[in-house]
Amino acid sequence: MAVNQTQKQAIFDYVNAFLGGGMVDVELDPIHYETALSKALSKFRQRSDNSVEESYLFMPTVVDQNEYVLPNEVVEVRKLFRRSIGSRPATSASGGPIFTTSHVATVSKNQTFATNYNLNSIATVVVKVNGEATTDYAIDYVTRTITFNSALAVGAVVGIELYESGEAGGGSLFEPFNLAYTNAYLLSSSNMGGLATYDMFSQYQELVGRMFGSFIEFKWNTTSKKLTLLQRPRAEEEILIYAYNHRPDSELLSDYLANQWIKDYTLASCKYMLGEARSKFATIAGPQGGSALNGDALKAEAAAEMEKLEIDVINQVAGGVGYGFTIG
Repeated sequence: MAVNQTQKQAIFDYVNAFLGGGMVDVELDPIHYETALSKALSKFRQRSDNSVEESYLFMPTVVDQNEYVLPNEVVEVRKLFRRSIGSRPATSASGGPIFTTSHVATVSKNQTFATNYNLNSIATVVVKVNGEATTDYAIDYVTRTITFNSALAVGAVVGIELYESGEAGGGSLFEPFNLAYTNAYLLSSSNMGGLATYDMFSQYQELVGRMFGSFIEFKWNTTSKKLTLLQRPRAEEEILIYAYNHRPDSELLSDYLANQWIKDYTLASCKYMLGEARSKFATIAGPQGGSALNGDALKAEAAAEMEKLEIDVINQVAGGVGYGFTIG
């Protein structure tokens, strides 16, 4: 993200002052300051892990779509989490019915069949007669029954399949800390069970996930920002992505560890550009033999400062993820 103008101007004033601005003429144009700052930020992002931060993103999947493009700020995808225990969502028609039942017609008349399921929570009802889907029926949500509008043949096999909405997630959902059973039984040391039982159940849940595809394997392309899921989504499902993303430029310039490093690297880059310009002519002619320019000296000084600053990044002087203070 772009740095705001106040932060940029503060760095440019810092560089100009260290180059002797105000006392001597500094031959740099605004484009040179912009280029030096851009190089400093790019180098910091390339070398320092303090330029990234942990983040969590929610990504909805699309049925039969394996490839997804993430924002450009995302640097690395570490892991994918899903709310389900099993592999395939069981909350949509594409993921499979949550309830099935079958009946055989005994008489040739309009018949009623009970589902014994709360039809108010159902998004899709599929009724088949001898394997063929039909819509010739009426649903009674109070009595939880399905009544055919026309007579059925004796011996006809009636199949009823119920599907829920696929928007709530996939598989068998499990949220232990919202379950009264967990709070009242597993996590209570005064009752049977306790934390040991809960720990064993958690291990069982992880084992089931590994065996039946709860964990999603993926491939991440850092250049195109393309995330490829190595299994075909069978239903809509919201996935939690654990990733690292770039910290905004303005945030880096507000970081007390990174701010001074970026200022000094911008200064060194400006010195090098100024030295490159001044080294084009070793001397300037004058009435008393001319004046010698310090182009080569500025380039050597800038190169030494850049090398030192890059070593500072290695030593975590500019900060880093997962590191504390280092003394000595």
